[in-house]
Amino acid sequence: MAYDPNWPRWVQASVADHFKVAATAQQYPALVEGIDERTTEFVESPNRLEIRVNGPFIREMSKDYWQFLVDANILIFSHMGGASPNAYLGTEMAGYMAQAASQSIPIYKYGTGVDDDQSLIGCLTLRPGKDESIRVYHFGEINREDRMRQYGVDISLEMTICQ
Repeated sequence: MAYDPNWPRWVQASVADHFKVAATAQQYPALVEGIDERTTEFVESPNRLEIRVNGPFIREMSKDYWQFLVDANILIFSHMGGASPNAYLGTEMAGYMAQAASQSIPIYKYGTGVDDDQSLIGCLTLRPGKDESIRVYHFGEINREDRMRQYGVDISLEMTICQ
């Protein structure tokens, strides 16, 4: 089977949906970069996260055997003190997103086009290798005036399909 031009959209939509569902289950305001609007209410949330999906990077390994590589980045903002006396809230938020990353991420044919029948095409899993598949970063206080801290969760995923 030839490269399907819908693959990038299906992968990006499925990965974004997976992490946004995980965030809202914990009642964390979340947006998908480039898809959701950055509203005033979102920007003023003391604790929030932004989801970015890079890829997929797709290559045909052999005839009709395709490899998908995907990176997801979750940027977390957590206000120090004030409404949240929990000094580790940002770290906890990163932990929930890392937990979501450790699960298989189903890739569905999301959309409203003719080929978008919501069926499953495969599952992304953590990419094995010498580098860690889930990386949690603490960037520290990025704005002393607002007392905002920033964290990051980087995830490397892969999937193969045979058509």
